[in-house]
Amino acid sequence: MGHDKAQVTVAGRRLLDRLLVALPPAVPTVVVGPAPEDLPRPVAVTREDPPGGGPVAGLAAGLALVTTPTTVVAAVDLPHAGPVLPVLAATLRASGADAVVPDVAGVRQPLSAAYRTAALRRALAALGDPRGRAVRDVLAELVVQTVAGDAVVLADVDTPDDLARARTIMAATEEVPMEEWLAAVSTRLGVPAEVDVDLVLDVARDAAHQVERPAAPVTTYLLGLAVAAGRDPVEAAALIRDLAAQWPPGGDD
Repeated sequence: MGHDKAQVTVAGRRLLDRLLVALPPAVPTVVVGPAPEDLPRPVAVTREDPPGGGPVAGLAAGLALVTTPTTVVAAVDLPHAGPVLPVLAATLRASGADAVVPDVAGVRQPLSAAYRTAALRRALAALGDPRGRAVRDVLAELVVQTVAGDAVVLADVDTPDDLARARTIMAATEEVPMEEWLAAVSTRLGVPAEVDVDLVLDVARDAAHQVERPAAPVTTYLLGLAVAAGRDPVEAAALIRDLAAQWPPGGDD
């Protein structure tokens, strides 16, 4: 993708945030990667050694901070996988296996799987230096139970086309709250996120009703320009409303 996938947004929410909010609130969580900002829940953060050393190096770094008997691994580029992770953990607890790994069309998905923490530590110790190792090498050291995985739920985001598909799916299945959309736009544009939504919508409504519908977005854009130039937003909005109430000029003549 050319940049940190954790920061990519799908339906107004970063991939990392989307994964974190899908986890049960009481579950201790470790994030392996660049230190993120403004997360929706408390997490511990660590980094693989060396940075970019591969998924097994990431597993080893994260596992060093795990204190629970079960470890659920989830790659950040799985925007739909959140709800299935607790199911994998429950399946593992009811099994005699070291790991429960989804299988999608004959391909195992070890980066969206549940592991017994002690068994995973033993497997990593048996491998030695984790840098550049494949996750299949870890699985070879474990007793693995596979379960059927859904190709859509476990679809990852590796390319711009994958990202477009994920956004299409999310747009069709969930409504993005206004606050999340505004936060995403503010982040993308690098502008402050503080917006008086009611004030802006009132200005847009007055422009649409008193002038014409296409005037609404252009008028709110002009309001933004005025605020950026230092005008108080309430004062600017009042001037626009007054003008709209008298529109068109000379209309009573």
